[in-house]
Amino acid sequence: MGVATMLMGVLPTYEAIGVVAPVLLTLLRLVQGLALGGEWGGGLLLAVEYAPSNRRGFYGAVPQVGALTGLALGNIMTITARWILPAEAFATFGWRIPFLLSGVLLIVGLWIRHRIDETPSFRKVKAAGSTQRPPIATVLRDRWREVLISTGAKFVETSTFFIFATFSISYATGLGYDFTLILAFVLVGSALGVGSMLFYGDLSDRIGRRKVFLCGSVAVTIFIFPYLAMLNSGSVALAGLAIIVSFTIVWPTYGSLIGTVIAENFAPEIRYTGASLGYQVGAAVVGGPAPLIATALLAMFSGSWIPVAVFVVVCAAVSFVAVSFVQVRHNQDLDV
Repeated sequence: MGVATMLMGVLPTYEAIGVVAPVLLTLLRLVQGLALGGEWGGGLLLAVEYAPSNRRGFYGAVPQVGALTGLALGNIMTITARWILPAEAFATFGWRIPFLLSGVLLIVGLWIRHRIDETPSFRKVKAAGSTQRPPIATVLRDRWREVLISTGAKFVETSTFFIFATFSISYATGLGYDFTLILAFVLVGSALGVGSMLFYGDLSDRIGRRKVFLCGSVAVTIFIFPYLAMLNSGSVALAGLAIIVSFTIVWPTYGSLIGTVIAENFAPEIRYTGASLGYQVGAAVVGGPAPLIATALLAMFSGSWIPVAVFVVVCAAVSFVAVSFVQVRHNQDLDV
């Protein structure tokens, strides 16, 4: 994943090699996605399976914080590069700087992985000789319901993240807002959202993950209409408030819990594969395509934002139903 990201920083331009340039970019994005499919489950389970049973929500929120932290770091680099460099220089090579500097994160990630041992849950499974080969066959044959539940749970988290973090930037810029200012709002919201995610993770340990997640699904259903209306108001203050609230209050309610909710749904011998499969299928169906779906809806309905809001409501409804069926495992032994 790190190598693919760094290579984006040295891609030739369309003017240099023609259509091969976007093809190479697409291939690198595919490599990123495939790598994330294996990386996310391992990172999440390291946190969840090492956590005490009464602190699993909080520990599980920590790797999920990476989404907002990465968003904040990316925006800091982009804003800094645009501030330092003239517009022409940024368009020529300045945009490459964040991709190249991501190599630092690659080194840090490798160092961390090298120093961490396997989790107690995995060691128990290995000692008992109950590992599955191949685990995906067992998951699809015996745990397909859990995969469907996990996929559905992912809908609201992944669709709204890309709506708030990706679509809104291009949409707001198209409405006439300053691009750098919108990035700054996203930066503030994502930075403040880190604390919110840890708070909601801790709250789920006390009152239950399902309650917090379902409340978040309802909240985004209500919030998405004023959110888009505030972006369309023409007011910089309202647009900024909408973006900051989306990352500080709304998205963290379920963004902090999605990993723990999915992980608790699977037995230890298939947890890595089952959790990763549900998570990534959900992301592939409505996560990555969310900005494209929203843009297509705008074009189809003459620029009206109402269909975009309805799309988010549908995703939230799917997740609400799915999470209603998850196992309630907070404060319980994860390996029983």
